[in-house]
Parts: sequence; structure tokens; C-alpha cells
Amino acid sequence: MKARIIFGAAAAMTLLGSCQDNAWDDHYGIAPTTPTLNVMQILEQNEQFGSFCNIIKQQHLDTLLTRDQTFTVWAPTNEAMAAYISDGNDMDHLLKNHINRFIYTASDLTDTTLVRIKMLNGKFQDYARTAGGYSFAGIGLPADGTAADYTATNGLVRTLGTVAPFYLNIYETVNSKDNGTDSISKYLKGFDDYTFDRANSTAVGKNEYGQLVYDSVFVYTNEWMANYGDLYLEDSVYTFMMPTNAGWMAGYEAVKPYFQTFGTLESSSLSTINVPTRQYATDDAVADSLTRAHTLEAMAANLVFRGRVNPSAADGDSLVATSGNVFHHPATLFGGAAAQTVSNGTVYRTDVWNYRPDDCFLKPIVVEAEDTKNRTDAYANVFSRSASQTTYADSVSGQRFIEVNAATTNARTQPMVQFTIPNTLAATYDVYVVFAPAEAYVEGSAADSTRVRFYINYVHADGKMKEDPVIDGSVTNGTGMTKMKVGTFTFPFANFTGSRFTETGGQDEDCVRLRVQANVSASETTRFTRTMRIDCIIFEPVTE
Repeated sequence: MKARIIFGAAAAMTLLGSCQDNAWDDHYGIAPTTPTLNVMQILEQNEQFGSFCNIIKQQHLDTLLTRDQTFTVWAPTNEAMAAYISDGNDMDHLLKNHINRFIYTASDLTDTTLVRIKMLNGKFQDYARTAGGYSFAGIGLPADGTAADYTATNGLVRTLGTVAPFYLNIYETVNSKDNGTDSISKYLKGFDDYTFDRANSTAVGKNEYGQLVYDSVFVYTNEWMANYGDLYLEDSVYTFMMPTNAGWMAGYEAVKPYFQTFGTLESSSLSTINVPTRQYATDDAVADSLTRAHTLEAMAANLVFRGRVNPSAADGDSLVATSGNVFHHPATLFGGAAAQTVSNGTVYRTDVWNYRPDDCFLKPIVVEAEDTKNRTDAYANVFSRSASQTTYADSVSGQRFIEVNAATTNARTQPMVQFTIPNTLAATYDVYVVFAPAEAYVEGSAADSTRVRFYINYVHADGKMKEDPVIDGSVTNGTGMTKMKVGTFTFPFANFTGSRFTETGGQDEDCVRLRVQANVSASETTRFTRTMRIDCIIFEPVTE
């Protein structure tokens, strides 16, 4: 990072003189002379900067450039100004886009190929070392430093053959009028918040009610950007996938089916072994609101990438969004999108939606059996076991599992454990239960096996949460890990409560459950044990 030190005129003269034998003399061929003019005087005395100089005076910026501060002025020539076509930005933006505090020379690019310079308008411009020499804001700098650079008592004037472009930042671009991005703009602006800062506000009097009136200061925050990237900050660099209204609608239609959500709880009962039966509304305002909120959140979560990405990278090269999700086919993801340079990165404007559900939100769900939060039991004694000291340490998920022992010898009350599966979507899953052998806890333990059965409980298409008929499983492996498939299930509703922003409105969090029960008759106890050793539950999405 460049040290930001402000020098007075005398200090600046000393600095400039001491640098001539290295940075300026080496890079620009400037003769070692002591400057006598400030940057404003240099601009006034060089006819090639006449147009630029006149605008400086019209905007009353000339007094700033005579002060005992240090500046680099990137001055467009008269020819550059004549060729400039205004893009609607005011003259103040134009001027301040060419002036920065502190001195920047090629010595700043000795150990790097690019320095981002903060201009007076708050925007950043790239000062870069290129194969052909140097550039500022993408504009090649003249090779003849003697004719193109002028030392001053308070800085440096550098010649530009083209007016430097003025760019909006990502957030300004998204919110631009008539840009066709109203949908994503409305979503992101919904998180804008301005909080009155009393400590930094100044009381300027009282109103007719005797209340203090403030010259108010407000603190701006945006919760979404705090999580995914501050798109409004000029000193950060991001790549942003910017869906147009058409792209946003295409994304909504593609994502919404996965987040179709049930609504208000209408009735509920609970069995003696804690198995719930409930009835939910399926198409009320709560269901519609949650479906929409979760869908929009899932869509927006993967739009931001740090730095400037290369979407033309070969398939297989990974690209990580600020959400943490990894995309292995950048060229496909950015297909059809048009790049647009902005002041803090790049936006890719797109009318299509190339995001794959399995890259974004349709992920495997793993519930660790030892997690008591997601577990109830009946007719059982449950113990947490560690595999860390056995040869199964790398095979058992998290190196821990549970041992479920029968609390009674009655064959009609076999031990069972019920697991809550969080954040399932309206999708199809292959469901598995992973079992561990006895020696995963104590090396050399005698091998034993058990037969199991399963019950799956979820909200069906009619809004009723109930258990499906019993599913008979098979026998566990007594001498190794067993990944036993329960079956393939399609859930009509999402049971999603993993939102960072959306209030669930009291929605139940336990509407998908899997019950695992020993299934060993009294006549089979010599062949099988009723002890189950459960490692984890896995819901693997079935994708096309």
C-alpha cells in the first residue's frame, strides 16, 4: 500500500529533487532541476492544456491546485478534450477523475504491475506497467517523459492523449435508470438502511415544539452486501453477474420450484414416541411469501466474485463466489453475458440464467447422528462413541457415531432413533443411513450385525405431514462400514429455514424426519443384535 503522506511546498521540493536521480531521471529522462512552479501554474503556462485548464478555473478547482499539498494531475491535451464526448457526467466529475493526491511515478510499479489510484472524485483508476510501457486508466502514456511530464513544487503534471473514462461503480450501475435491471436493483435496495448518527450530528436549533433540530449524519449499511460484497465501495474490486429484468425472471422461474413452501400450521398431534402428524396450508399468503423470499435469496447469493475473473477459462478451472460456492465451468456460467467495466470491477450483463441448482443450493445434506439437536429416541439407550483411536478414524464422519442399545428385551418395543433433516428442498433425494461396526469404537471387538427398518415423515402434496409406510432395510455389515440406501424420495415442498435474511414467520423447522429402528424378532437374537451404531444420515440430490 502506498504511504499517504501530505507534503508542504518546501518538503515537496526536497522530495522531488532527491528523486530525480532515480525514479524520474531513470524512467522519464527529466533533467535534475529544482521545480519553481506549482501544478496549476504549469497547466496555465502550457498551451496544450488550455482547454483542461479553463474548465479547472470554471469549476473553481484552481485554488486547490496551488495549495501546499501534493498532487498528480493527469492532464488531457487540447486534442483529447476536443475529441471528448460527454456521457452526461458533470464537469466536476470530469476534472476530479484526472487528479489525485500524492505523486505517482513508474517507481511505484517497480515491484507490481498495477497500482489503483484514488482520484479526487472517490473513483479509482488503474496505473499499470504494460508490455508497451505504462498506462493510466487504460490509456497508454507517452514514451518521451521529457515532453510529457512536468515536475512542480507540489506534485507532478502528466500528459494524457485521451480523456480518462469515468465509470459508475457496480451498485450505481445496477441502480441506473433505464438500465433494464430494475428487478435486481429493487431486491438489493431492499437491504439499504440509514441509521441516524446522533453522536456525529450537530444540533442547529429547535423547532416550534421545542425539539432539537440536527444537521444530521446518517450511517449507511446494507446487510446483503455485508455478507456478499460491498458493491458500492470504490476501493474493492468485484466481478458481478448482473441479470437484466429478463434474466432475473428466467432465474426466478428456474429456481422457484425448488423453494415451493407450505404455509400456516392448521393442526398438530404427537404420538407417544414423538412422531408428529400435522396439517399445513399449501397456498396461503405465508406460503407465497416464504417461497418468493427464499427463491430471491438463492438467486442473488452467487452473483458476486472477488477481483476480476476470467470467464473464458477452460472448463474445469474453478471460480469461487463470495457465497463460498464453487463453479467449475466459468465459460458456461458467463455464456451470453456482456462485460462492462465499472470503477470497482466488472459487471456481466445477462438476459439468461446459466446457474445450475447443484452448483448453488441443491447440495447433499449430512446429519451427524451424534448431534443431539436433530435427534429423539424411544425404547433406547443412546451413547456417543469416538472412532478417533481406531482404524476407522478416517471412515467415520467426524470420527464420532452413536451406539443405540435396546432399553427393553420386549421384541415389540425395539430401539429407535428419529432424526430431523434440515433445509430439504422441493426436490428428489437418494436417502442413505451409514452404520459403523463395533470395532470402530473398540479395536478387536467381536463382529455383530443388526437388521433395521426405516420410516420417513414429511409434508405431502396435500399439506399433511405424516409417515410413509414402513421401509424394510437390510442387515448391517459387522466387519466394516455400511452405507444403506433407504430409498429415493421426491418432496413436494421445501422445508427450508437456512435463510440469512428471511424471517420464517414461525414456520416449523422439523418437517422432514427419518426414523431408524432395529428390526430383530425374538427368534433372531442369536443371529443379530438389536444394537445399532449409526454414523450419519445422507440426503443426496438426484440431478439430471
